[in-house]
Order: sequence, then structure tokens, then C-alpha cells
Amino acid sequence: MKFSYNANGLRRLPLPVAVAEVAAAGYDGIELSLHPAHLMPGAAPAAVGELARALAASGLAVPSLATGGDLLLGPVRFEPALIDPTAEGRRRRCDFLCAAIALARELGVPVVSFASGIRRPELPVAAAWDHLRRGIELLLAHAAGDPVLAIEPEPGFLVETNPQATALLAEFDTPALRLNQDVGHVNVCEDGYLASIAAALPWTCHLHVEDIKGRVHRHEIPGDGDIDFPALFRVLARAGYPHFASVELYDHGERHREALHRSLACLRQARALAGGEERVA
Repeated sequence: MKFSYNANGLRRLPLPVAVAEVAAAGYDGIELSLHPAHLMPGAAPAAVGELARALAASGLAVPSLATGGDLLLGPVRFEPALIDPTAEGRRRRCDFLCAAIALARELGVPVVSFASGIRRPELPVAAAWDHLRRGIELLLAHAAGDPVLAIEPEPGFLVETNPQATALLAEFDTPALRLNQDVGHVNVCEDGYLASIAAALPWTCHLHVEDIKGRVHRHEIPGDGDIDFPALFRVLARAGYPHFASVELYDHGERHREALHRSLACLRQARALAGGEERVA
């Protein structure tokens, strides 16, 4: 298993500089994340070309493109969503994600992650699930398996747990739709987070890692909270998890070098304690 760092945590830096910082810290990859300060669909060809050159020079892999930023489509966090009560809102989110798919394809990124969105009180639960299924159908038709789409459960969203996500994936039953697990989110939303992570690994194509204190949804530097990382890596080793684990620390931009280096040191130590370096590699 290899480690990457989500560029959202480095958004105070120009993106090519962020790429160089991640490489210098010793990571295997960088997870790109849509944000107006870094990268958005429709970016100028010159900016995309500069990013591609920086990535090539760094030697970093790019395992995923994350689309979960909170203010990507306007001033209301995470709105509009795939489950917006209005057809116009749903269309805007779907069009945005289709543009993200095109950007990922241009950069050769194999996975695009997305979330369901928050259900508004006026929208019945059944209608929200219907909207989500229809949105996913449209995205799958657009992506056609390249890139793979990965839904990420988020606390407070319609899809907030692994069991909800895997039930949805079973309905679609296609390798073009997978799961982006977030270790911290599972800890916040589910009892027995390690067992839940293990059960969902057959569906998982990307993993977000961060620490969590007291099951409060705030991403902490690994080692600063309650996540048992050696136990996590034993779970991953037993399953032969072959994909990336990406550190996601969007609240630590002011001390990004500390976050970069401490996170990787903690994860490497935990992997060594788990005895899983060779078996998971």
C-alpha cells in the first residue's frame, strides 16, 4: 500500500509548489482536489499543462481526484447537490461532476470521488434516494468506466455510512462505481469502525485517512486522536488492500509542513508495527 496527500490541505500554496512539497516529504502520490485556489473544471490549458509537467517532474502518482469541496458551486456549503430538490440544482451538480470526469481523464487520474449531498428537510427520503440513483446513472454513462467513480460517505449526508454506500453499490453492481472510504468518517458515524472498514474493503478503491478525537468530525494529524492506525493497517494487510491511502487534512494549511511530515511518519510507523509493509505493498 502506498501513501498520498490530498492537495486540499495545501491550498495556500500554488498547486505546482504543493506537488513539489508532497514529493519532497516522501509521499508516493498526491490526491488532487477541486478548489478555486488550485484546480477547477474548465481550467486554462496552460494551467493544466503546468500541473502535468509538475507531476511528471515529481514522480508522484495521482490516484484520485476529489470533488468534495464545500463551496465549489456557490456560497451555500455543499449546495446544490445530486439530491437537490430542484431539477436545476441537480443538473448543475451533475454537469460539474461530468466536467470533473473530463478533467480527470485529461490528466490520467483513474478515480473521481463524489458525495451524495445533504438532504433538505422538505425533500422526502425516498425522493432523495431516487434523485441520487438517477444522478449516478447519468455520471456512469458519462464516465463509461474511465475514470472509476467512487462515492464517499460523509457525516450528515444522505449517504453517511459504509453500509448505506455498499447497499447502493450492490444495486448498480458495476466495477465502474466503487467506494471511497474515509477512516475518520467511519469512526464518527459508526460503532466498531475497524469492522465496518474491513467489511467494505471489497468495494473500496481509495482510502482517506486522518485522525479523529472523541468521534467529532474534525480532521486531525494522524497520531493526534483516537484512531488505532496499527490495527487499521492489520485490517488492510489481512484484506490485501492494494490501493492508496490518502491523508486528508484540509484544516492544517497554516502548518502544512508539520502536517505533511508528521502524518507520513505516523502512518509508516503504524504500517511497520502492523507488520504489513511487504504483505500490503
